[in-house]
This record gives sequence, structure tokens and C-alpha cells, in this order.
Amino acid sequence: MHPQISRLIYRSILGTISEAEKAELDEWMNAHPDNAELVSRLHDPVYLEKERKFRRKVDTRRPAADMQRRVNAMKARRVAILSGCAAAVCALIWCATLLFRGSMAPVSVTAPVAHDIVIDSIKPGRPVAKMVTPTGATVTLDSLNIAAMPVDATMPVSAKVPVTAPEQLCLDVPRGGEFKIVLSDSTVVWLNSESQLRFPETFAANERRVSISGEAYFEVKKDPSRPFYVESAGQVVQVYGTRFDIKAYPDEETVYTTLEEGCISLRRLDHHGGELFLVPGQQALYNLAESDVEMKEVKTSVITGWRHGRFVFEEQTLASIMRDLSRWYDFEYEITDPSLENDVFLGSVPRYSDFRSVISILEKCGDISFSTSGDKVIISPR
Repeated sequence: MHPQISRLIYRSILGTISEAEKAELDEWMNAHPDNAELVSRLHDPVYLEKERKFRRKVDTRRPAADMQRRVNAMKARRVAILSGCAAAVCALIWCATLLFRGSMAPVSVTAPVAHDIVIDSIKPGRPVAKMVTPTGATVTLDSLNIAAMPVDATMPVSAKVPVTAPEQLCLDVPRGGEFKIVLSDSTVVWLNSESQLRFPETFAANERRVSISGEAYFEVKKDPSRPFYVESAGQVVQVYGTRFDIKAYPDEETVYTTLEEGCISLRRLDHHGGELFLVPGQQALYNLAESDVEMKEVKTSVITGWRHGRFVFEEQTLASIMRDLSRWYDFEYEITDPSLENDVFLGSVPRYSDFRSVISILEKCGDISFSTSGDKVIISPR
């Protein structure tokens, strides 16, 4: 089946197909009886419900999971009958194969293709994460089961027992997600979209050590007998009981460490150079390419705004803003004019606002406009 036909069937079920597209679909249906049979079944809510139940028994982790999530986001605005259809459309290609098994002639299928998006279909993120256990098992977490690790019973240092490395866990927050976890020592960590936290099931008797990729806000429980360390790209932070933010995304050249309260120090992971101490209101910018650190005074409320439920744009470039928005709202984008990337914006908007409200502020602050093309958001000069 040609990808374009899949897209036409998809739009037909949602009721968004144009007259020209409908004519193209009708031509394809008239070309062979099996084609008309396929479209008829995919418009039948009873059939879709039966196939959806069967599909759940077979496998729920297929490559079309991203399409299903987006369809589910749109189906709330549809009437009940279309909602049932939309929930199954994500498996359109799979259903096409299923329809022609047995006595029917086989159909050549392709992998799911990227589908067109519209501004109103882009929704804010939500509390969601996956916990990968030491055995490799994956547990999906959401707002109903905020992760809390059991309080650890640390062993006296003088105890004469074999020392074994603690089991490592990984908390993975996807694009369009955020999550809060309470570690075994009562330290609280908030993770932003597309971030990972690696930590031991129980902390050692002499130190507490975790590592992150992405962005995380820490509220570390004081324990002078067990220093707290956070490793990120190229650096390690030693914590003395405090609140701070680390932003260390793999696709960014700089690691940002911002201290809100207390005291922390930074040093390179390779132990070259000295130890740098921060005071509240300071931000360290570690350039990975140059291996050097720049210090500056910042408004911590701007840096940690995401943690308190707001996007705060203060002297941020459009390139930086779009990276953050695309992670939270989970979309791909393209800036048509590279000169726009360095435009600086000011503003603030609730983090859970609909996407249209956010871009409205950006359009008012700058001479830009937002549109969509295929599966991307397009940012262009006005």
C-alpha cells in the first residue's frame, strides 16, 4: 500500500479529507474490490474495536506507538464514534496486513509514515517516565504513582561484611514528559522532558552518587557523613545540602549548573583543574568543546521556572526557546531563516498552556510566524 493512500484513509476516518483527496481515494478504491473492502472495514467501529482487543493480546509496543499517542491526544475532541476509530487508526498498516491474511491476497505494506500535524493537535507534556530495573525490566510510571524509593538502611562502616556494588536503576523521562522522584535518602529530584537519572537502589555508606542526562532540579537532603555527587556531561557537582538545577542535554554544547539555595562545587570528571564553588544566584556554564567554565549572575526564578510550572523567556534566543518547547510539547520544527535563531525574547507563560497560546506570545514579541508543514512546525519571518 502506498504511503499516500494510508494517509488518505487516515484523514477519511477523522473526517478531515478534502474533496480532491476524496476523489483520489475513490479512484484507488475502485481499482480493486479488496481496496474498497479495506476502507469499509476501517470505517466500521465494531470491527475496529474487535481488532483493537486482538491487537492488545499480540503486542502493544510496536513502532506505531508514537502515532497512537498523537491520535489519542486528538480523539478527545471527536465524537464518541470517531474516537473509537481514531484509537485504532494508529495501527492502520498492521490492520491492512491482518485483513488480507488467510484467503485474501497478501498486501505489500510499508512502515508507518510521518503524518501531518496542526497547531491545535500539539499538547503540553504530562507526568510520565519509565523505570528500568537492574534485571532490565521496564516499569511505566505516571502521575498516579510518583516514584518513591524505599528508605535505605545504611550499614555501619565498621561492619566486617563483603562490600558489593549497589544495583543501578534508570529513570527515563521521554519527550513530552516530566517526573518527580524521591530517592532513598529523601532527596527529591524533578526531571524535565527527555531526561535520564541513573542512581543506585540504595546509597552506599560513605557517599551518594547519581548521574543525569537532560535537565533536573535537585532538593538534596543534608547528610554530612555521605556527600552527594551529581555526574553529568564532563563534570561532577558535589552538594552540601541545597537546591540547584543542572541542564546537560546531549544536543547542547554547554552544561548549565544554577544554584538556588545552599552551596555546591564543580570540577571536571577527569579531575583536571581545580574545584569551583557557587553561591546562590550564580550559574556555571561549562563549555564541553573548550573545557572551560564561565560564571555569571542569574535570576534563578527564570532558570527554574519549568520546575514551578512556567516557561520564562528572559534574554533567551529563539533557538534555545524552540529546543525547550519541542521537548515539552513533543514536536519537530524548522526555522526557515537562520538569522532568526539568535533573536532574543522576553515573556512568561504557564507550562501547561496549549501550544497556540505559547506561540501567540512569541509572535507578538518577535517578527515571526508559526505554521505547519507535514509533520513539522515551521517558524518563518513574518
